[in-house]
Amino acid sequence: MKIWKWAARVAGVVAAVAGLALGYVYVVSERMLDRTYPLPPSSVRASSGAAAIARGDRLAHAFGCTDCHRPNLEGAFIPDFGVWSLNLTRLATTFSDRDFDRAIRHGLRPDGTSVAEYMPSDAFQYMSDSDLADILAFVRAHPPRGVAHAVPSYGIAQRYALLTGKGRTGRMWFPLQKPALDLGPKYARGRHIAMTACGECHTTELDGATPPGPGLPPNLSIVAAYDRAAFLHFMHTGKAAGNRELPMMSAVATVRVGHLSDADLNALYDYLAARGRKLTASGS
Repeated sequence: MKIWKWAARVAGVVAAVAGLALGYVYVVSERMLDRTYPLPPSSVRASSGAAAIARGDRLAHAFGCTDCHRPNLEGAFIPDFGVWSLNLTRLATTFSDRDFDRAIRHGLRPDGTSVAEYMPSDAFQYMSDSDLADILAFVRAHPPRGVAHAVPSYGIAQRYALLTGKGRTGRMWFPLQKPALDLGPKYARGRHIAMTACGECHTTELDGATPPGPGLPPNLSIVAAYDRAAFLHFMHTGKAAGNRELPMMSAVATVRVGHLSDADLNALYDYLAARGRKLTASGS
């Protein structure tokens, strides 16, 4: 009987310690999640007209918006993250253009708290005003429909990751994303597209994974090895040099980047190829 009593006491102590630990994780992580940031001013307004909506449609595909929120913008369950993406057609009934701008390019909700890590606002921070205005035109062209999904919540595993530095809120990623090499006005359009369309995987500096490795996103200086026709073929068909299919980029090219207009794809190539030549010449 004494053994059972001691076992019960030990179990009670263990349970109490575990409860305190869980409480600590919850309280400290909640402070991190409740942190508010100043809301920046915003002058971006949704464009109008069929051409703007069509361009916004292409950009929403190219930048990955329709991957998570789906082409109908009603949201979906994302197995990789275990969360539902928001229904943008419903969100548009309460979000102003300023609210969308702050969420998309600044990673902030209307109350100043950070969006969830799943929203790649850190990669979108360099999106141009005109691109965002047309994307908003595309969003607002959709009448409200479907179910309004709840804002993603943080479970104990995600909260523990926040405390240990293995997880971040959306805003925590911003200081880690630096602007890509500026090659002047001639390449400005391609540079903005590259940072926005490619930054989520290759980083906005376009340097790729650190350290580099097989199967990881490479430094996009690699584009300098492509001629224009081969690059455009890759983006439209997913077939890389040598008619190869790459594990991730082949799908990304056809589902995302290939939706860009010919003018934007050529601007993207011009910048990435020039950047690659510049870095090669400088030995970077």
